[in-house]
Amino acid sequence: MELCLCYSASLHNVNGKLYMSWWMGAGLGFLRGGPLGAVVGGTIEHFLGKKLQKKVQDSLPGIIHQGEFISCLVVILARVGMESGPLSPKKVGVIHKFFMKNLGYGFPDLKHLDRLMEEVQSKKPDIDRFVEEYKKSCRDNYNLLLLALCYQISLIENVLSDEAQSMIKNIGLVLGVSYDKHNEVREKYSLHPFKTPYNILELSSNASNDEIKKAYRKMASKYHPDRVSREDEKTVQRAHMRFLEIQSAYQELGKVRKI
Repeated sequence: MELCLCYSASLHNVNGKLYMSWWMGAGLGFLRGGPLGAVVGGTIEHFLGKKLQKKVQDSLPGIIHQGEFISCLVVILARVGMESGPLSPKKVGVIHKFFMKNLGYGFPDLKHLDRLMEEVQSKKPDIDRFVEEYKKSCRDNYNLLLLALCYQISLIENVLSDEAQSMIKNIGLVLGVSYDKHNEVREKYSLHPFKTPYNILELSSNASNDEIKKAYRKMASKYHPDRVSREDEKTVQRAHMRFLEIQSAYQELGKVRKI
């Protein structure tokens, strides 16, 4: 469903002064009406009321909906941090450090982020929609930044769980980041490149759709359960796992490449 662009103005009294807050609607209907609506709204209101926009614009130019960018970033990082265990002080510290160093947040401002993180821990929202809104809010300018921060928060305690890796990989797909670019981010954190669907199908990332289909048919036939049904149990099991991996890789490329 296409999200409408609508604006409504409201006046707020902050320390005896009136501020005009513009609720920018590209996704804000979802953000305000979703599982974290009230807290997200408070985070954006604070951001606008404190006039932090200029600092964000100076540090991260090209963001068109700054309040939404801030809120979605916090939600995504909190959810990723939770995938490798509780959202510990060290993980929260990664978020605090980024906002203080890059966006000019002071300690009082961080309380609004903390409240949003607490709500994320309580509600555990699905983040795909938040990733989509993040992507829109910065017009794809800071997709790699998000992946880098996801790895920072996941690795702060020297453990990258399978669950966290799976979530970060999915975030990359929703953002539209290529596998090669994603692996470049991983390399900065001394992580081995993850298996991409192209690796699994023994193809390069610039393979054509026809080459992908041909490779899939060839490999699926090679490892099909019927082909190895008379082999020993260990061989059958390995072939079955490989067959499932090949199917999954082809399905993933089907979504990415619209095959």
